[in-house]
Amino acid sequence: MLLKFLGILDFILAAIFLLLIWGFKIPTSILVIFIVIYLIKGAFIVTLSLASAFDLFAAVILIISIFTPVYTFLYIICILLMLQKGFFSFL
Repeated sequence: MLLKFLGILDFILAAIFLLLIWGFKIPTSILVIFIVIYLIKGAFIVTLSLASAFDLFAAVILIISIFTPVYTFLYIICILLMLQKGFFSFL
């Protein structure tokens, strides 16, 4: 059950990155909530899980996107990583 919930969060984060590409202004409070969630998920990198490294990468990109525009290809990489993680959490 928890795995499916985390997969849904991955899909939501992919949608947020897609909205950022399209120029939508996501409220900073929503971004901060997802930053905290993904920093906590990424803290499990001590297990040497590549998925945790993806979470940290996504959190860093979100932090950067609050302060400055980010290149589109970084958003696309994050979208693909989050969609892949979300998809595999439902298998």
